[in-house]
Amino acid sequence: MNGTKQKILIKSLELFNSKGIYKTSLRTIANEAGISVGNLQYHFKKREDIIEALYFQLVKKMDSIFLIPNDDLLKTFLNISKEIITILYEYNFFLLDFVAITRKNQKIKVHYSDLSKRRENETLKMVAILIDNNFFREELLKNEYQNLFRRIEIISNFWFSSVLIQANHLSTDSIQEYTLLINQSIYPYLTNKAKNQYANIFNLS
Repeated sequence: MNGTKQKILIKSLELFNSKGIYKTSLRTIANEAGISVGNLQYHFKKREDIIEALYFQLVKKMDSIFLIPNDDLLKTFLNISKEIITILYEYNFFLLDFVAITRKNQKIKVHYSDLSKRRENETLKMVAILIDNNFFREELLKNEYQNLFRRIEIISNFWFSSVLIQANHLSTDSIQEYTLLINQSIYPYLTNKAKNQYANIFNLS
């Protein structure tokens, strides 16, 4: 990616996060990037093209964390929650306008639907490894871990909105708060062995 295109994406992300999509025009982005509107439109014809590019940039970052090593299984799995929330905070405008974006951009909507299914399969594979290594208990209810994934997905996708219903702005403090919320949602599924390790990871003992 060339320097001008990267500069446009960096400035757009800053402006979308601080002002919102609908208060950020191409002219505003061009001014902040120190280029002409014509130069900007050489790379991105319209604002939606920038949003789409940022979406796939976000997806690429998320893809990099959905790997689990053979050692420290539980800690790695729990750390994924924090990494997800941290990355989403970096691109928080997406989640604040997520429904509107997916309604307007069919390419993002279709891609996200497929991505969600892939993430679910990846998560269930991780869970299977954790069960085999006596960190997670076996399912007691039908589709129990599939529904756990869906609950975590809902929290991840809409926690920004939940914060802003009660506060005037987002804070990095929310990263820790919602990471804890997700990890405590996982806790009831841990074996006794894993609960002891959980206590050591989070200094609960």
